[in-house]
Amino acid sequence: MQNSAGSPALSPQAVARQGGMAQLFKNRSLRGAVGLLSFFAIWQLLTSIGVIDAFLLPSPVAVAGAMWDMAVDGSLWIHLGASLRRVAIGFLLACIVGIALGLVSGWWRGVADFLRPVIEALRPIPPLAWIPITILWFGLGDSASYFLVFLGAVFPTYVATYTAVRGLDRNQMNAALCLGAKPWQLIWDVLVPASLPIVLPGMRIALGIGWMCVVTAELIAAQTGLGYLIQQSRMLFQINNVVAGMVTIGLVGFAMSAVLEMIERRVNAWAPSERS
Repeated sequence: MQNSAGSPALSPQAVARQGGMAQLFKNRSLRGAVGLLSFFAIWQLLTSIGVIDAFLLPSPVAVAGAMWDMAVDGSLWIHLGASLRRVAIGFLLACIVGIALGLVSGWWRGVADFLRPVIEALRPIPPLAWIPITILWFGLGDSASYFLVFLGAVFPTYVATYTAVRGLDRNQMNAALCLGAKPWQLIWDVLVPASLPIVLPGMRIALGIGWMCVVTAELIAAQTGLGYLIQQSRMLFQINNVVAGMVTIGLVGFAMSAVLEMIERRVNAWAPSERS
């Protein structure tokens, strides 16, 4: 059977199947899962056919086996818990300080004139360069890791908050003042909601940098954590465990970022960027 254009007509069952697939792939979570599964499938295929040396980069099946073994003997959970604690504490401190400084310097230009030159001078220094002096200050332990995570995360948080406050529409502020808004209402009902679409993505960026910093710290200045696990496995030529540690960092970081993005979408549901 052909349609009026001369092309073969689809049966009702085929049309229903195509419609069902189209509806299925409208789910963003499903598309993301398909992307991840495709990545691991291609990785497995390239390792299986010998394009990738399995010693230098083990297959996903071998890495999953190493992760399972470490999960069963408990070592994975010990190192993961240590890294999570360091990231959480350092990131929380960075958010408190970065948001507070960003609000103050964004609201009062005079404060920004004093504060921003100092921040802009410190911001380009990579956390790796801070490691020698961090060890001198805090020794080998959790405090050094907290400090490095804080350093990595505080600057993106500050810049996002400062940019959000400085970019606030003054007409909104004037309208609130004309309606009799008190200073605390101006901050809570106008400033904070208007800033969140910029601040929350900045926090997600800061979280990713925090993970990079904690692994760097654990490679050098810690006795536990996923970075320490990777370093010890490298020295013992346990490449499966090295990649397993890297995959664990990626999956946990992805999950934490997804939670923040979910919160961001719920809080910023009114924003134009979240309407589609």
